[in-house]
Amino acid sequence: MVIGFGIVWAFITRKLNAQLALGLLGLAILVDMWQVDRRYLNNQNFEYKKTASDFFKPRDVDNFIMADKDPDFRVFDASINTFSDASTSNFHKTIGGYHAAKLKRFDELIQHQFTKSVNQDVLDMLNTKYIITQDPQNGSYKMQRNATAAGNAWFVQSVQFAKNADEEMKAISSFDAKKEAIVDESFKKSIDTKRLGTGQEGFIKLTNYNPDHLTYEYSTAKDVIAVFSEIYYDKGWKMYIDGVEKPYFRADYVLRAAQLEAGNHKLEFIFHPTSYYTGEKISLAGSILLLAGLGFGFYSEEKKKKKAVKA
Repeated sequence: MVIGFGIVWAFITRKLNAQLALGLLGLAILVDMWQVDRRYLNNQNFEYKKTASDFFKPRDVDNFIMADKDPDFRVFDASINTFSDASTSNFHKTIGGYHAAKLKRFDELIQHQFTKSVNQDVLDMLNTKYIITQDPQNGSYKMQRNATAAGNAWFVQSVQFAKNADEEMKAISSFDAKKEAIVDESFKKSIDTKRLGTGQEGFIKLTNYNPDHLTYEYSTAKDVIAVFSEIYYDKGWKMYIDGVEKPYFRADYVLRAAQLEAGNHKLEFIFHPTSYYTGEKISLAGSILLLAGLGFGFYSEEKKKKKAVKA
């Protein structure tokens, strides 16, 4: 602070020009921050690439699961505390993993459906295709394929409306995810029950998976309700059918669902958060204004110097 004050004072009293003052001030800040940063990020915080890559080694069950060419499914690793341990995520998409900040609804799902016992119906709706367990006697790992996993997306035969979140959570405690969808009454206007078929007249399948872009193909003779084994998050995910944005709603407490019109169509979910891109534009405008202001400041200063020389 003393050095910074001295540089500013020297600039004000015209002992330093603007360019030299800015350079010295920048150097002082760099040296100061470098010393502080080294306390928290230094050589002890890094590992050799080989050491890091060898830290998690796949088990036999992991190798077997990784041989599955399905574009998208999840694993439930019951051999660890799956919702507080991210080790399984090195090899598979899991229903668990770890993050200090969880979506509130998903955290509530964990607390109500997995804390006391594992709810098989919820495992099914989360497209849990494989379950890993460990033998307490000899420590060996076993893998079981979940034959009732609902898949990436499916058509349901009926919709059951819940009055509130408590009723919705209670309903998914025991239900057939492939046959019915549990929907909060607040989404009732998104569904036209008079036009719905039974969901058995066609198919829907995932054709391409990327974390921020999912592509499906579907065919149906009548309008249907489709449920997608993906977390509902309307503040970023948008749904498009044949390139046209369409509404969707929440089902089964945490998943996405939509009423789809009859026919053969391409459906996409694309992550495009409006707030992020609006923020980018505001930041760009701010940066342009800042640069323009600095440019104008240097221009004015040079102009004053030339006038002073002429005088």
